Amino acid sequence: MNKMKRLKKMRKSGFPVVVLFLTLVTVFCSAGTAMSRNDLSMAELEGYYREQEKELVQEARDFLNESGYVNSGVMLTRVVDSDGSRAYTLTVHHGKIDKLCEEDRNELMAALEQINFADENSVFECRFLTN
Repeated sequence: MNKMKRLKKMRKSGFPVVVLFLTLVTVFCSAGTAMSRNDLSMAELEGYYREQEKELVQEARDFLNESGYVNSGVMLTRVVDSDGSRAYTLTVHHGKIDKLCEEDRNELMAALEQINFADENSVFECRFLTN
């Protein structure tokens, strides 16, 4: 009989510990689910920007090819701030661009600066890499 009382007492004292443990497990699992969903949306956003960047570079190459600057070097760099704003620099290189007069180079620059994607958190700049 003494053994039974101790067993019942043990069960009663263990119950709150088990409830506390299960509650903590539930809280951590819920927090993990919320955090992974946040990471997923960041990954989705990054995927969106990568696709826009690829299209921008392709549009610039197509424009340069049509303008007679075939096989131009086109590079897009970006800087992403902690607040999510982005600064893009499109750098273009071609031997014929080096030989252009200042006025023609400015015209070409103005046309290239029109190639961008609509995003209120992004700033675009265009540069020529000349020798």
